[in-house]
Amino acid sequence: MTQNSLATDTSTGPSGSSCDERPQDRWSEYLATAGPLLDAMGGQVHGLVAELQEVRRSGASVFLAGNGGSASAASHLTQDLLKGTYTEGAPPLRAISLADNLSMLTAYANDCGYDRVFAEPLRLLARPGDRLLAISCSGTSPNVVAAARWARESGLRVLAVTAGTGGTLRELADLEVNTPTKDVGMAEAMHSMIFHFVTQSLRDSAADPAYR
Repeated sequence: MTQNSLATDTSTGPSGSSCDERPQDRWSEYLATAGPLLDAMGGQVHGLVAELQEVRRSGASVFLAGNGGSASAASHLTQDLLKGTYTEGAPPLRAISLADNLSMLTAYANDCGYDRVFAEPLRLLARPGDRLLAISCSGTSPNVVAAARWARESGLRVLAVTAGTGGTLRELADLEVNTPTKDVGMAEAMHSMIFHFVTQSLRDSAADPAYR
């Protein structure tokens, strides 16, 4: 998590409630918030499944990028897409996290600047038909935005997973999955649920010959 979370204010809870509020009440409030957020994103999430379905069908690759908690989400989703969706006899979904190689990240940060740590390797690895999946709650992280801008200018489709206003990524994305909340902790929790749903959907479709 790279921004303020649910516990930002020590005097109030998520909706301004007192810290003396019972844990059960907070849990009820959390559940009451999460359901409508997920429901609001349904169409966007199905769009993301369709995009990744096409990546798999075409033999292309999807590159993932993010910072902090979103870097962790990118790494986790990469593993799920590559291993978790694979079914014997079906084509693999080629997924590559740009946030996982520490030596590469620090080399580009040292030589080109931290804002280029995703754009530079993407420039060397990406091929026509590939996608960039950019994860950023603010939608304004300079290195993620730089990668998205390069991808768009180079003809790659940009898939953005954001929160709040969507930031600059909203303007660069061909498809955005947006969690409509400014609460970063809640947004990251929703992103995790979305990614597991996407993985399960792709795993199910891989087992169905009609979708291969």
